[in-house]
Amino acid sequence: MSQAECPPSEAQSSQQLVAEAAAPNGAATDKRFDIFVIDVGWKSPVSENFRANLHIALPYQRNCNVYFLTAEQCFALAHVHPSMLGVEPSLIVIDRHAYEEKRREGYGFKLNLGLVRDLAAATNLVKWILAVLAEQKTGSDVTRPIRTLIHKEGMRGAINIMSELALSTAGGHGH
Repeated sequence: MSQAECPPSEAQSSQQLVAEAAAPNGAATDKRFDIFVIDVGWKSPVSENFRANLHIALPYQRNCNVYFLTAEQCFALAHVHPSMLGVEPSLIVIDRHAYEEKRREGYGFKLNLGLVRDLAAATNLVKWILAVLAEQKTGSDVTRPIRTLIHKEGMRGAINIMSELALSTAGGHGH
């Protein structure tokens, strides 16, 4: 990881990555969030745009530690969690406070940008996530606004799929 510079010698679970990031290591523990950037380098417009813009925004995240996993670390993580391969670039965000308190609501989230097809939507989603992280107050539940957006986008996506299906010949409209 580029901030910690400690590539694993063997595959590590996501729990191990969280535990390592949460371990006391000086000034890094003063920050509330850990952001793990998972990117093996797939070539797509969303991936390329993500890489180009991420280095602009992340240095201004004052309450976040940012860790860029190497391609080898990404593949090691995918070996332990195979569903992670092919959905990157991804951001895993861990709320240190929620993790320490073992909050029932959860202690973070994963954003799989590799699943987003629209370049502008992917860019706006990253901007929104970074704004949500920057605006969090002590004791707040960072997963709540994320769940609300995902639910809203999920419903909007389902409606779009149903309307496209209704207009296609596969949906029975042409028969």
